[in-house]
Amino acid sequence: MRRTIVGILLLAILALAGVAKSHFTDTAISKGNTVTTAEFDIAISKDGKRFYNELKLFDLSNLLPGEKKNVTFLVKNRGTVTMNRLTLTLNVRNYEVKMSPAEKAVDSTPEKGELGKWLVLKTISVNGKPVLVNKTLDELSGKTISLPVKLKPGEKAEVRMTFDLPVEAGNECQTDGIDVTLRLDASQ
Repeated sequence: MRRTIVGILLLAILALAGVAKSHFTDTAISKGNTVTTAEFDIAISKDGKRFYNELKLFDLSNLLPGEKKNVTFLVKNRGTVTMNRLTLTLNVRNYEVKMSPAEKAVDSTPEKGELGKWLVLKTISVNGKPVLVNKTLDELSGKTISLPVKLKPGEKAEVRMTFDLPVEAGNECQTDGIDVTLRLDASQ
C-alpha cells in the first residue's frame, strides 16, 4: 500500500511540475504564396502596326526570269522573356496554275509545278544582319534556318528576304505557282 501511495504522490508531483512549468511560444504563418510562369509569345506583322500569330506576308505574282523580289516583315517579342533564338522554316508546295502552250511543249509533268526548282532564296537579313542562303525553295523546304537575332520583351526585328528567279529559268516553270508557309520558332 505504501508503494501505491508513493507512486500516486510521484505521479501527482510530475503532473503539477508540467503545469507549473512556464514557457513562451509563437507561430508565424505565410499564406497566399504563388508561383507563375513567364509568357513566351512571338508575332508577325507586315507594317509594324498590328502583330498576329498567323498572317499572309506576301504575294509575288507575274515573276519573270531575271527578276529579284524582296519581302519584308517584322517579328515582335510580345512575351515577358528574352527570345535568344529564332528560326525560320519554309514549307513549299509546287502547283500548276495552268498549262500554257509554251510550257506544254517542254513540261513532262503537267500535274506538278516546277517553280520551286528554280526560285532561289538569295538572302535573309535580320535588322540588317545578312544570312546568305542561296538555295532553291525546293532545297529549303522543311529545312530550318537560324536567324541572327535576340529580342527582349517588347522588341521588334525587321526580316527581309530576297527571292531571285534566275534568267536561266525556262518555260517548264511558266504559269506555275508555289504555296509557301513560313514558320518562325523562338526559344529562350
